[in-house]
Amino acid sequence: MPRSALCRANNDWVRFVGPLARTTLEEAMLALNRRQRAALRREVAPLDVLFEQKTLNDPLANPSLPWWSRRC
Repeated sequence: MPRSALCRANNDWVRFVGPLARTTLEEAMLALNRRQRAALRREVAPLDVLFEQKTLNDPLANPSLPWWSRRC
């Protein structure tokens, strides 16, 4: 996906693809043993930071959702 598409307001990446992908990664981490989980978390951490930098907190989102699903 070109960067220009990600910069558009209300793109599907922020609302659907990003949160779904991050949820899948979280489920994978929970299924791994401690060493594998730590390795995957080290890989995912910079992506989490990037996602946080490129999105805003949605104050109207359900607070029981994971942080990546409360971004817009």
